[in-house]
Amino acid sequence: MPSQRTEKAYRRAASRFDAELDRCGLAPTPENYVVVATADEPYLTDASWRFIRASIKWWISVSQGNDKAEHFTRIFRDKRPGVKPKTRLAKGVSKQLEIDLITILRSGKHGRFKCLAADMLEAGIATGLRPIEWKDAELIDDVLHVTNAKFRPGISGNGNKRELILVDDCITSEQRAAIDRVLSALNGVEWDVIGTHVRRALRGARNKLKKMSLISGKEMRTRIYDARHQFAADAKISLDYEGGEVAAAMGHRSAVTAHSAYGNRKKGRVGLPVKPSRISVENVDKPSLERLSKSIGKAVSRGIDSAVDYSVEPLNHKADRMQSTNKPISPRTLRQEP
Repeated sequence: MPSQRTEKAYRRAASRFDAELDRCGLAPTPENYVVVATADEPYLTDASWRFIRASIKWWISVSQGNDKAEHFTRIFRDKRPGVKPKTRLAKGVSKQLEIDLITILRSGKHGRFKCLAADMLEAGIATGLRPIEWKDAELIDDVLHVTNAKFRPGISGNGNKRELILVDDCITSEQRAAIDRVLSALNGVEWDVIGTHVRRALRGARNKLKKMSLISGKEMRTRIYDARHQFAADAKISLDYEGGEVAAAMGHRSAVTAHSAYGNRKKGRVGLPVKPSRISVENVDKPSLERLSKSIGKAVSRGIDSAVDYSVEPLNHKADRMQSTNKPISPRTLRQEP
């Protein structure tokens, strides 16, 4: 069964297709849902097509039964148009890019969402929270209690909640302050309500860096969620990866999820500001730890990780190549040290 949030998204999407059926005077049959979903052969990514299929299938199963829902799935598979190539996402935030974006967002005319975007980047890299998880998160005695957004018993999420312990030796005063501000700003606030404004603020900062020639094409696709990817990369070299600590800190039931889908540890930075509690680690699926160990072993045997340098070096950021030019000064030069 999908989560309550996913059901809400499915219902919203299915209602649009129902409205289109009404407009065209068509009955809500599996065949007609396929017709309106594929009309004009929209050029969408594979993920978008999967969401469309899942939302309509769920709605048909609720309103007409599972048999018709399965029938829809079969005919949709045959009729779906071509798939748009997947965009290569940043899946991480280099230290220099983090500094530059935060500096831009906190400089000039301050706005609520610019400041929040800066804080979410800094706090997200420090804690790995999904944007939707700040709504119910609580910080009690240096322990961050996070309701796992993807928790479904026996399917996903390492328990209803995970606990992240703030590490005094690693967390900076700036990171701690950013965490406090995000908790205060997003307490009880749905990300769907505020997310558009935060993304717009981040997009504005990226565009300013582009005008200054201080950001690469791939970095222009940096999202708020990429703070979580960077957290994963940092966690992979700072925590007990094969022992399940990375999965516990990320809120994953399976230890393999972060290994296959999240930030590359070659881009990780030493000194993670948080660590998962023992209970959160114990909630990670034990068979998945065995699969993770085998996957890492295979990667090492193929030489993929043999040349990894875990020292903290800046990525190949465009700012490093602009020092001898007449371009505007980098935000890192403008940044005021505390």
